[in-house]
Amino acid sequence: MTNRPSIEEQVDFYDKWNAVHRGDRYENIHIEIRARADEILRAIESQGITTREILEVGCGTGWFTERLSQLGNVTAIDLSPQAIEIAKGRGTGAQFTACNILDHDFGEKRFDLIVCVETLFYVEDAKALVEKMANLCIPGGYLALTTINKFVYERSHDVGPPGEGQIRNWMSRRETLGLVERFFDVTEVTTVEPRGHRGILRLVNSYRLNGLLERWVDARSIKKVKEKLGLGGGIVIIARKKSSSPGSEH
Repeated sequence: MTNRPSIEEQVDFYDKWNAVHRGDRYENIHIEIRARADEILRAIESQGITTREILEVGCGTGWFTERLSQLGNVTAIDLSPQAIEIAKGRGTGAQFTACNILDHDFGEKRFDLIVCVETLFYVEDAKALVEKMANLCIPGGYLALTTINKFVYERSHDVGPPGEGQIRNWMSRRETLGLVERFFDVTEVTTVEPRGHRGILRLVNSYRLNGLLERWVDARSIKKVKEKLGLGGGIVIIARKKSSSPGSEH
């Protein structure tokens, strides 16, 4: 079994990675990542979620913080000091802190919305992360979470191995829901942006098959069916904090 990278090694990886890949604004973020974030914004509006105090976990360079700051007061954290410095330069008005959420002391502050985009699968202990977020969320508050769909990404030939210092813990939709449902009632779950090139996904996403289907059904409808079937590359979960849940602070 390979050794897990230390926190210092993870910080070094993300400092370098964010400096190269995440300086852009929202519109220039990769279409798959942006689609997952868009789904969160849509759900917040459609469900009428209260957003006075927002915690963004794994904010990176603040590309999504700009949007969240239009909805409420944002506290944004990330493991990478380099990313946080870039985020501070965006002028969003958010409070940015470079820290490990599992060790950080938030004092008495609690949040009515916690947003965790593309972060859950990059931590060593996903269970502990979900529990920490639950403890920071007020009863009746919401968690908006996006993560990788293990079934799809394991069947995608354009995804390379983890970088040096990077943790990668892909989980299935069922596994992810199992962590969330200990503390939250799921109000919505979907997948977005179908992808994949191996196994059954080689057929499902083949240009020939989809070209034939589009003679009778428009491409957007085909995409929506795939997403509902769980074949999108990203999983988006919206969940409401239970009034009483295991491990919650009172």
